[in-house]
Amino acid sequence: MDFKTRSAVVRIILSSTNMNSLHSAFERTAARRRHLDQANLLRSLTLVINGVPSGINLGQGVCDLDSPSPLVQGGIASIDGGDRQLYTPYTGLPELREAIADKLRRHNGLDYTGKNVAVCTGSSGAFFAAGMTLIEPGDEVVLFEPFYSYHWTTVPLFGAVPKAVRLRGASLEFDPDALRAVLTDRTRAVVVNTPGNPSGKIWTREELVELGHVLEGTDIAVFTDEVYEYMCFDGREHISPATIPELADRTLTMNSFSKTFSVTGWRIGFLAGHEEIVEKCGVVFDQMEVCAARPMQRGVQRALEQLPDSFYSELQQEYQAKRDLFCAALRDAGFRFDVPQGAYYVLADYTDVFGDISPYDAVIAMIDRIGVNAVPGDLFFAEPDGVRCMRFQFAVERPVLAEAAKRLRSLAR
Repeated sequence: MDFKTRSAVVRIILSSTNMNSLHSAFERTAARRRHLDQANLLRSLTLVINGVPSGINLGQGVCDLDSPSPLVQGGIASIDGGDRQLYTPYTGLPELREAIADKLRRHNGLDYTGKNVAVCTGSSGAFFAAGMTLIEPGDEVVLFEPFYSYHWTTVPLFGAVPKAVRLRGASLEFDPDALRAVLTDRTRAVVVNTPGNPSGKIWTREELVELGHVLEGTDIAVFTDEVYEYMCFDGREHISPATIPELADRTLTMNSFSKTFSVTGWRIGFLAGHEEIVEKCGVVFDQMEVCAARPMQRGVQRALEQLPDSFYSELQQEYQAKRDLFCAALRDAGFRFDVPQGAYYVLADYTDVFGDISPYDAVIAMIDRIGVNAVPGDLFFAEPDGVRCMRFQFAVERPVLAEAAKRLRSLAR
C-alpha cells in the first residue's frame, strides 16, 4: 500500500469515528471549552502519519531525540528505591526548586532562590496555574501572532478572551502601537513566547524594554514561555523578560525541560517569579495536579546538577546545524520562508509547491506524495482565512532528517 492509499485509509477511519449520543445530562457542556470540539489537527495528523508506512512526523514537536544519561539515571534511581514514592510538596521537591533557581541565576540572570520557583507539569501546567490564579472571566489576554496555538485555545478555559497582535514584517518585529491599539481596561495579561513557536522569533532586549514602556502604569501581567531558550541561532541571545527592569515586577517566567532534555512525555516544568505569587500559583496547581511526578522531578534535578554548561552549547550547535540542513531542503523544494532565529520550527509558504489550497489540504497532499507531515499554519493565526503556510519541526535524528530532506527535494521534480 503506497503513501497515498494508506494515508487515505487512515483519514477515512479518523473521519468516521463518532461518539454515541450523549445522555441528556451531558449534552450541555461548559461554554468555555466548546471551542475544543473542533479536531486537534496537531494530534489527528500525527495519527495519520503514524498510519503511513515509513511516514516521517515533522508536525507535532515531539522532540524524538536521546535524553541525557544523568536525567534518565536519576529517574530510574528514584523508582528503584532511592525515594519512597510519595507525594512531593505541591511546589515540587525542595532540591529541584533549588537546582532550577541555580540554573536561573547562572543562565538567565535572575536572582532567585528555590522559594521563587514552583514545579509544574510542563510549561502548560505552569501556564494554566498562572491563568487560574490571575485571570478572571471576561478578562482579555494578548498573544503575539503567529502564536503558539495551545496558548490561544487555553485562554478561553479561564473564561477570558484572547486578543491577537501581529508581529511586524519578515523579521517579526514588535510593534508597540499595534499593542496599544488592543489594550483595554479588561486586559489582564500579555504572553511573550521567546524563542517563539511556530516562528522562531527571538525578542530583543530593545523590544522587551519597549514592551515595558507600553505597559507602564497598568496592572497587566506578563506571562512568558521560554521552553526553547537554549535554541538561539546565529549568535543571538536569549533574554528572559523578567531581567528587564521595566518588566521585572509584572513577569511570571514559565519554562519546561521537555525540549532541552528531550523528555516531552515527562511533563516537568516550572514557573518562577516573586515568592508571594509563586506560592499562590502553587496552591492552585495543588488543586489541579497535587504535584508533578516524583521520579521525573528527581531525574531533572540530577540533570541540572550534573550536566556541564557544554551540554547546552552543544545542544544549540546541533540544532543550528539541523536548521541549516533542513532549510536548504525546503528551499530546494520550492517553499518560501524566513530562516528561524531560534526554536526548532520553520513556518513555510507552500503555494509554489502545492498551489493556492488550504493549509490542511496542503499537508494532506504532502503526506500523500512523500509520506511527510507538518502542521497547518492557520492554527497559529486569529484570522485563518488566506493563510498559506505550514509548520515543520526538525527535532529528529540526523538520519530521519536526511531522509525527510530527500523526500522534500523530490517535490521540486
